Amino acid sequence: MQNLNATGAALSDRVATVYKELFSSLPVIDGEVVQPQMPVTQLSYFIQQALDRHYLVRLQFKSAPDVAPATAIGHLKQDAAGHLILKQTKQLTTIVAENLLRSVQRVK
Repeated sequence: MQNLNATGAALSDRVATVYKELFSSLPVIDGEVVQPQMPVTQLSYFIQQALDRHYLVRLQFKSAPDVAPATAIGHLKQDAAGHLILKQTKQLTTIVAENLLRSVQRVK
């Protein structure tokens, strides 16, 4: 039974990847849709909105060509020193450098 669930999950993941590759107007690398690079002013504005309104956001980081970009989902916070912090879970926190971001999207 457990093997059947693992096989079904793997098949489901593969179908989702193929769907993205076929129907996405954006490039797809290793199953990850590569978002266009947002202008610095737009990144700053979206980050400020996420901080002010406590949005759940998806951050996509810059990467080398032909390498899938890293993506992280969580809530942005700012510490006293002004550093951006992405709280993904109670145990996982990431310090975010704004100059390494490709895009910020609100997760609904």
